[in-house]
Amino acid sequence: MKKRIWLLFLSLFCLTACTTFETTEKTTEENTISDTETASQQEGTVYNKSFGTYTVANGWIESETFSTEDKFFYIAETDQQQTRPNNISINMGSNFYSLDDHVSFRKAILNQLAAQLPQDVVLNGSGSYTDNDYVLYTFTFTITDKENSLIATQYYIVGDYKYIMVYESVYDESNKEETDMVAKTIVDTFLWAE
Repeated sequence: MKKRIWLLFLSLFCLTACTTFETTEKTTEENTISDTETASQQEGTVYNKSFGTYTVANGWIESETFSTEDKFFYIAETDQQQTRPNNISINMGSNFYSLDDHVSFRKAILNQLAAQLPQDVVLNGSGSYTDNDYVLYTFTFTITDKENSLIATQYYIVGDYKYIMVYESVYDESNKEETDMVAKTIVDTFLWAE
């Protein structure tokens, strides 16, 4: 069962059935903002990637250990030594759907998650918009075995034949509220690169 859960975690990071990932340059420009910025932005660090910009709250850092050229991971600065810290990843992918056909993209995500998740896992989904008026789909599920538990939230910011996935992984429920807040800040401050 442990191997099955681990394989599931790995497979959820790869959305191959309905998408193809694009490689992005790992160039980051960091700017500190204050609460005098727009109301939707909290204090934190603005990350400028090739696909867009977003804010990560103070106290959270980009993990060099877990980040790759096309997927960037953020953890609480105090959790750097943990083997499985709560974390948030962000990456861009491409898909076969125009922005006008975002409902078909949602169906493709649902089909893929339904095929990958164990049958006893409850999958919840909703649709809304980010603070910057981008179409947003949110999917949540919890996977538990005897030793481990994962509370996962996948946020999909929809673009034209592309998307941003912000993937929130909570292993320590005592810090869930903070992790939720950081993930929502990333989603709501995200701006596509021109």
